[in-house]
Amino acid sequence: MRRDEPTTTPSDRAWRVGYIVSQVLVRFLVLAVFHTVMGATGIMTTDGTPTERGTALANRCELAGPVSMSGLGWWWDCDATITWADGDAEERSFKFSDLTPRNYTTPAPVVRRELDNRGSNVVVDEPAPHSALGWALFIPLLGLALVGFRIPGIPPLRPAEHRERRRRSRLQTWPPAVLAAGWWLVIAGGLGHGHLDALTWVPVAVIIAGHAFLAVGAALAVSRRRGGYPDRQPPIALGGRQFRANLLLVVGALGVAAGLLSGQPPTGLAALTALPLVAVAFGVRGRLVAGRIQQLQHTT
Repeated sequence: MRRDEPTTTPSDRAWRVGYIVSQVLVRFLVLAVFHTVMGATGIMTTDGTPTERGTALANRCELAGPVSMSGLGWWWDCDATITWADGDAEERSFKFSDLTPRNYTTPAPVVRRELDNRGSNVVVDEPAPHSALGWALFIPLLGLALVGFRIPGIPPLRPAEHRERRRRSRLQTWPPAVLAAGWWLVIAGGLGHGHLDALTWVPVAVIIAGHAFLAVGAALAVSRRRGGYPDRQPPIALGGRQFRANLLLVVGALGVAAGLLSGQPPTGLAALTALPLVAVAFGVRGRLVAGRIQQLQHTT
């Protein structure tokens, strides 16, 4: 072995193995969440053109969980006999509690939806009020499955490295805050879709903003994961930072107040106040960082 080649200790190998195992588990978990969200929000029930209608009576139902083909949680998986309007019958399986034991005696309406060149899909013909949330989370959850996320302490950081990372993150943009804001915007926009009569564009705008936040947060997280935080003093523009933080707080608080006085239903209210709440959160973060800069100025 050449002298200039770095040596790998057993501890380093253990950290690496732990990290790889944790990321495999993380991706499995995210894919399970993805499958659960897609099924539970019923996005497949809205995809395709209805071509045939009938009713389904359950023959056998089993409670599946906490991890099953229906995803995470406890769900009814049922086998049923479908009787179409023309009198034809066929057997189908339904997951995600689309059918339950009450459908042993109470038939459920079903519809066959043609999926272009992908065949057809038979689903229960019921409203899917949260399908917009499922579509909104489609890309973010797939992206999270690809990028993954680091479990704190795996691999464990050396104490000195941990203290240094915390020191650098105190005065820099914090990726977890950006990612949390993105997830909140996507979820709030998805929940509010179809619940704001005169402001139908708001949930779409909130979802798009959430995707942008998630993209920026993911880029920051990957960059910091590879190179750490930049080892430089932050700009000492304390006055400008405080002004921006106070402006975000005022604008965000006014937006939240206006939303609360709008008389919208809770799901619509979530979308209407999503961006103002993010502004308030970043205003609080900005004031916190400004206080830390002020302390740094007094000690230097």
